[in-house]
Amino acid sequence: MNQFRKFARIIVLSLLFGALIISFAFWGIGDMLRTDGRSTEVAHVGGTRLPLYGWVGGAPIYVTEVRDQFNRQLEAIQRQTGQRPEPEQALRFGLHVRALEEVVQRAVLDYAIQQFGLTVSDAEVRAAIARNPAFQGTGGSFDPLLFRNRLQQARISEAQFVVDTRREIAAGQLFAVVRSDGLSPNSLRDDIFRLESEKRVAETIYVPDAIVVDVPKPTAEQLNSYFDANKAKFQIPEYRAFSYVLLTADDLLPQIAVSADQVKQEYEARSAEFGTPEKRDVDQAMADSEAKAKAIIAAVAGAGRSLEDAAKEVLGNVDGVIKLGPVTKKELPPGPLADGIFALPEGVAPTPIQSPLGWHIVRVNKIEPGKSVPFEEVKEKLEKDMRTQQAPDLLIKLVTDFERMLGKTQSMTTAAEDLGIKVKAYENVDARGMDPAGKQVVIGPAAAELVQAAFATRESAESDVLETQRGEYFVVRTDRITPARIPTLSEVEPKVIEAWEGEERRKLADAKVKAAVEKAGAGATLADIAKELGLEVRTTNAVTRFEADAGNYLSQPVVQELFKLAPGKTQAVRTSEGSVIVRLMQVEPPDLAKDKEALDRFGKQLDTMMANDLILELIAALRAKYGVTVDEGAFAAAFRPQQQQ
Repeated sequence: MNQFRKFARIIVLSLLFGALIISFAFWGIGDMLRTDGRSTEVAHVGGTRLPLYGWVGGAPIYVTEVRDQFNRQLEAIQRQTGQRPEPEQALRFGLHVRALEEVVQRAVLDYAIQQFGLTVSDAEVRAAIARNPAFQGTGGSFDPLLFRNRLQQARISEAQFVVDTRREIAAGQLFAVVRSDGLSPNSLRDDIFRLESEKRVAETIYVPDAIVVDVPKPTAEQLNSYFDANKAKFQIPEYRAFSYVLLTADDLLPQIAVSADQVKQEYEARSAEFGTPEKRDVDQAMADSEAKAKAIIAAVAGAGRSLEDAAKEVLGNVDGVIKLGPVTKKELPPGPLADGIFALPEGVAPTPIQSPLGWHIVRVNKIEPGKSVPFEEVKEKLEKDMRTQQAPDLLIKLVTDFERMLGKTQSMTTAAEDLGIKVKAYENVDARGMDPAGKQVVIGPAAAELVQAAFATRESAESDVLETQRGEYFVVRTDRITPARIPTLSEVEPKVIEAWEGEERRKLADAKVKAAVEKAGAGATLADIAKELGLEVRTTNAVTRFEADAGNYLSQPVVQELFKLAPGKTQAVRTSEGSVIVRLMQVEPPDLAKDKEALDRFGKQLDTMMANDLILELIAALRAKYGVTVDEGAFAAAFRPQQQQ
């Protein structure tokens, strides 16, 4: 009976606890428990989803992780191109979807590593980071300062890099099951190698559109018809007038005062940079007492013995003399030894030098005097360097003052006037920074960023204080917007005539090229065709399908067409301002026996490619095994433009 009561009590408690969980889910406490202080879940790897409660097990993926990856992609594009895409533009290109996929793949890997019980120790992570060549200094050893600087440039925190490195090592353990050696069959290797290594020689003629000189003038009807069909080509772009404040460290250099004494002190502190230090070729013997050291010196000075013989006699050691070789003062332990050696003349020192290591008997074999650059020759450089070092701190102070004044006045112009900062302006520039005449007028520091900000800011509004990748700060006010428009024919008639004539010239040139190809197909040589057209025929170098010979008109599009031709056949390929007539003259297949070394190297590359494909398939299989659920609503909301939220 007691056992029955105990069992019944357990059942009741379980039911009560289950009811509490359900009530928590209804009241939202379940969400509080699941979010763990982080942002909304946008996806989940593995686990089981319970009605009303949510996910049990598995690995969550949060919006913040996807947004961080999205921002890293934008920063990478900015580093490569100098311009940061607008968020709306990035969304149109699907960068947010790519960011989600990359975060999901990382989460799948992390979950698989956890499920397989793979662990990576802190020592392994430290060793991997230390081996990374990107973080090694001039001596080939790990440089902590360089490590932090590289991470800062890449906008990656140290903690995140450690996590990524740990994942990379564990993933290497996971993917070690995929062995690349011998994955590709020899027959497949040979066939692909033949395709990639085959070379072809061709004859070419370049026929420019300019060969046609007798283009008739368009009639009024032709011009009107052409303009009506191509109005978009002649659209006058949107122009904007904007004013701006630009704060750079270079602008502050003239305001930084550097005294003559400061420059002199800097010269002395950096004297090693301006020349070569004195070197001394030094030998030494070591004794454990002053008496023994003096006895060695006495044997050298009084009896005329060599330092080696004197040291052997007193110390009883054949290897009593140590050759230090040519050394600078900085290469010696600081203190009495370095000071003593560099105060001696050539020869054996008359007195021993005591250091924490013992008593040193020193012989200076040779003195190489140091060379230094005179102060006057580097004075200007030192002054500039000292100003440059101070400028960033002054720039940050100026930006802080400007932002504070901007917050008070709510006006870029007023804030700039209060701080004595110059406001500059541009009138009527397009999105490329050009004026209506097509001249590039927005040039200099932050030119691309200024134009980009001006075209992202509403009329009569000001941007935030923005920072460029190079550390410049600026604010833009869009003063006036002149919308894009379709002009009348009379406004752009010369351009329309030029475009019409260009199209007609192209048609006539294409007709000449077509006739030439037909003649070649009928048996005419390219030499005869070139002579008839008043052009030249060229014989190209032997090229693979991945090479080019621009000097002989073999651009990549022409090469692609060349590798479709049978020997003796001719084809024409259109370029921007003409056509290339190309005839295949010779096919040079590779000799597999002669190219065995290259073939073996290619086989290893092919093995690696196939191994990478298998790893991708393994990741896909892991993803399918664990399951990935994406909350489409949360994902869409996270990247919805602000005005729509």
